[in-house]
Amino acid sequence: MLDRLVRIASRIGAGALILMVGVTFIDVIATKLLHRPLAGSYEYVAIAQLVAVGLAGAETFLAGRHVQVEMFVVKLPRGARRGVIALVALLGSALFAVLAWEGFLYGRSLQAAGEVTGTVKIPLYPFGYVLGASGMLLLLVVGRELVRSLRGD
Repeated sequence: MLDRLVRIASRIGAGALILMVGVTFIDVIATKLLHRPLAGSYEYVAIAQLVAVGLAGAETFLAGRHVQVEMFVVKLPRGARRGVIALVALLGSALFAVLAWEGFLYGRSLQAAGEVTGTVKIPLYPFGYVLGASGMLLLLVVGRELVRSLRGD
């Protein structure tokens, strides 16, 4: 179930990345050929970047493409290695729990304030919730790693 949610989030993030490329392409072509840039292109790209990076985190962790320093950990005895992995997973879980909580609070505050982007007036609150959801996914993935390390898997 978790892996399926992560794949869905990753696909949404990939769509946001494609949107970033498309908006940038249209903006450059419109600016160079028509001498009229795409209104709000910076806002579209910034919002798509938040979605792309935020939702790709859990997939990146699952695929092992995140930064991982293990040159010292691999030299430790098995029990100590499990302990270090569990400690790092616990700290990561705490970090992503805070990220999720604060993301949802931020989304709620943006919604209550009615915040929108400056040029094209896109409501910002959904993207606070995306930040919270990405933190929640990372919390679940890293939490699963914590449980596995404690069980010795």
